[in-house]
Amino acid sequence: MRTEIYIEDYQLDLTQDISTDFVYSVDDIMDFGSKNTSYSKTINIAGSANNNKLFGFIFDLGNANFTDNLLPNIGYNFNASKSAQCRIFIDRIQIFKGVLRLLEIVNDNGRIEYQCSVFGELGGFISALGNKKIEELDFSTYNEAWTSTNITDSWTTVSGSGVYYPLIDYGAVSSNKVDFQFNAFKPALYVKEYLEKILSGSGYTWNFPFLDTNLMKRLVIPNNQTQIYTTATSTAFDADATAATYTSIQYARYTITTLGSFTANGTNDTFTYTPATPLNTNIYCAYAGQVNTLTSTPATITFSLKKNSTVISSQSVFATFTPRPFGVTLSVNNITFNTGDTLKLEISSNVIQIQQYGGALTITSTAPAQIPVSYGDTLNMNDLIPKGIFQRDFFISICKMFNLYVYDDQFDDKKLIIKPYIDFYDGSAIDWSNKIDRAKPLSIKPMSEINARYYQFKYKQDNDHYAENYRKKFNEGYGDYIFDTEFDFVKDTDTTEVIFANSVLYQYTGTDKIYPAIYKLSNSNISEDPIDSVIRILQAKRITGRTSWKIKNGGTDLVTLTEYGYAGHLDDPLTLGNDIAFGAPKEIYFDATSYPTTNLFNAYYSDYMAEVTDKNSKLLSCNVLLNTLDILNLDFSKLIYIDGSLFRLNKVTGYNPIDYQTTKVELLKVINKIF
Repeated sequence: MRTEIYIEDYQLDLTQDISTDFVYSVDDIMDFGSKNTSYSKTINIAGSANNNKLFGFIFDLGNANFTDNLLPNIGYNFNASKSAQCRIFIDRIQIFKGVLRLLEIVNDNGRIEYQCSVFGELGGFISALGNKKIEELDFSTYNEAWTSTNITDSWTTVSGSGVYYPLIDYGAVSSNKVDFQFNAFKPALYVKEYLEKILSGSGYTWNFPFLDTNLMKRLVIPNNQTQIYTTATSTAFDADATAATYTSIQYARYTITTLGSFTANGTNDTFTYTPATPLNTNIYCAYAGQVNTLTSTPATITFSLKKNSTVISSQSVFATFTPRPFGVTLSVNNITFNTGDTLKLEISSNVIQIQQYGGALTITSTAPAQIPVSYGDTLNMNDLIPKGIFQRDFFISICKMFNLYVYDDQFDDKKLIIKPYIDFYDGSAIDWSNKIDRAKPLSIKPMSEINARYYQFKYKQDNDHYAENYRKKFNEGYGDYIFDTEFDFVKDTDTTEVIFANSVLYQYTGTDKIYPAIYKLSNSNISEDPIDSVIRILQAKRITGRTSWKIKNGGTDLVTLTEYGYAGHLDDPLTLGNDIAFGAPKEIYFDATSYPTTNLFNAYYSDYMAEVTDKNSKLLSCNVLLNTLDILNLDFSKLIYIDGSLFRLNKVTGYNPIDYQTTKVELLKVINKIF
């Protein structure tokens, strides 16, 4: 048997060598803007005793098992909805590394067959992200008070981690556009940390040098909520009964988890409600222990939940023998606590001893509400992450912005290599001239036959005042870019869009600060209305040497400054070095004598587009004799030399490791040209 297949490092039994086709790719220019991965066609695996065990006897119609995602996806823990690590060897040479997916199980009169396919690490990575959202990431280590000190301290170091408080005009945060209220400085978290948490949470490791560049360390995601609130919670009080021994009439003592709006006495057995606003609540009380008595008299214990001196719920326990374990549950719904009301659990008995083992006392609000965060309150960073954004969409949008290639490491499991297109090719070349199957035709397609006429690069649309006015005026988004190939034979438009909205930079007349303006205007364009906005991505920088101005809390001056925390699509609004817009805006709303040409299109797509749309560009399809060593060493970052010309390997299609035949490959001719 030449073939070996391992899933989660366990070898499958094979009755014959696999004869199926494999496709290898890193990026498909036929589907511009998509990031594809290698995969196989269906692989049939017989249901031997060993294979049935490894697949958790999933063929059994009555099969049901508890699984743990932290354990290898194999055996009793096998879950068909999750990927399993897979390696395939031919003649002891690895030809594929990725994840296995079980497609179907065929039971033919007791003969079991598993129909599977394998996918490259990128497919497994995206699958591992599933429906996770960025709001599930944990930034709680950065929780801190919303103060002018923390705001200004965040501007000192822009390093890709921590919290940054940029100046953003959210509307109604300044009366003169010189001084700004503290709530113009909502917290922003760094893209670098978002990506690191997404990657580490997926179970994958990575080689991502671009993540450590100064550009990536500057990128931040600001809060996009109209109003910052504390976490909405229904738990007003939560405590666990303290282990103790009681006799006669006493009150149960507790170890407090959440005190909420209650205060506790010195022995933690009486709790007093303190706010002026009444609280409508539900109360749940559980209590468990053991009765001990030395007399023949039946033991009686009464548990009474008391509001002030009034019993609101009670339950009795009777014991005709000892020791006797007991457990009680008391609950009260829709009861109101006013200022000064108390709550306690009274234990009344005629026994010698009651040993308490455990129990809970929980008060939940019937109408939980979010409370706006005020100056000086603690900001819970996990509450301030933009909501409803899938981690996979966040990651893919970053890939689209910077034209990142994502591919799996050749040897390390669950390791991704991520590079921009401009850094992907290492300049070395492999000569395949003698591997070409000359008996089969070579297909040469000019790119004009397969590309769209227009390539549109755009941010997501939002309806804040300046963005909406710009779109109405120019019929395109602020900072979007449309590249015209000038091909006569196609009229379609191919669009690459990210989940982020661009942020229009604004400078009020007579002032020297430039910042994003994100609000609507009403009442004849007089009233500034704060809005919830589409997620934004901005470059952060501390800007110094500005005219003296103040951060305020209402009418109170908090601090006077000559600097501010900038964030916008430009790296620096004064020197204008680079831009994370796809193209230069047709109109700007701040003072500038020039505008940078380094933007996302020119920096990360220009070389690519120049090559694939050049009139001399060619897509070569031919058959090549590839063996298992060629597949093992397949490296899309190396150029391919054929008959005096250099090509970029685009795709290997239909490689069959068992059949000795040539394999179809697609190669794009290298043209050293930029716009």
